[in-house]
Amino acid sequence: MLLGVFLLAIANICFSAKAVIIKLMYRYEVDTQSVIALRMLLALPFYLGVAVYLHQRSANVRLTTREWLAISGLGILSYYVSSMLDFLGLQYVSAGVERLILFTYPTMVLVMSAFLFKKRISRIQLIAILLTYVGVVLAFVAEQGLGEQQNLLLGGLLVFTCAITYSIYVVFTGEYVHKVGSAKFTCYAVIAATFPALIQSYFHNGFDLFRFPKEVYVLSVWMSVVSTVIPTFLIVEGIRIVGANNSGIIGFVGPVATIVLGYIYLGEAITPLQLVGTAVVLAGVGLIVRGERVREVRG
Repeated sequence: MLLGVFLLAIANICFSAKAVIIKLMYRYEVDTQSVIALRMLLALPFYLGVAVYLHQRSANVRLTTREWLAISGLGILSYYVSSMLDFLGLQYVSAGVERLILFTYPTMVLVMSAFLFKKRISRIQLIAILLTYVGVVLAFVAEQGLGEQQNLLLGGLLVFTCAITYSIYVVFTGEYVHKVGSAKFTCYAVIAATFPALIQSYFHNGFDLFRFPKEVYVLSVWMSVVSTVIPTFLIVEGIRIVGANNSGIIGFVGPVATIVLGYIYLGEAITPLQLVGTAVVLAGVGLIVRGERVREVRG
């Protein structure tokens, strides 16, 4: 159990570091299209290797054309469309606020599930949703008074849209993850998302990815390996050990880690209002996670 908690905590910290790494890359005037292309290109060999290994196992499940298309579409939605929106938004908002906005996705999953699958939203969950967005607003207000950042509203909207697209991905992945397994699903999804990322880079700058200072490639390796490949597989193993119900609680380390890392490596200020907003968001999402756990236990 402790091993699972440790793996999930490390995975969430690694995921949280992604926003900080991206903002460091932007300091070298790297365009968003190149950031995404470098991330996917460097991560691709790892996912290809794992996918081949899993495909050769005797327990491998053969997919239909429809299932291939569905997994590819979900992968493109999450690892390409969501990433593009997120990376664009990071040009305008701090890493800490970006992570808080993204952390609202459980509220969106809850609402989508209510509409699509007729799941009832309890009064406590409604209060939790309200708390979550009050916290985001507080953190966003705190952001407006810091530095000389421009277009904060645009940045927040881009990241919020990213959270929506990621929520759609979460809502519709269950069927396919259950059939092929989390690791295999992730590999196929990332591989599918690599193609539009590289195609976009080609049309944007002729796939000219090797003109940047060496620091950019060091950061790209960190983003691809430490903040993408390693945490995706740690999450799978961590959930296997502690269970999906408990894994949501451990995810709370993510926003806090991002704020701390942003303060250390980016010099982002930490204000009392931002801390209040963070606490309110965590409380809101915590109520939702707790409510889902109680519902599953009773069900």
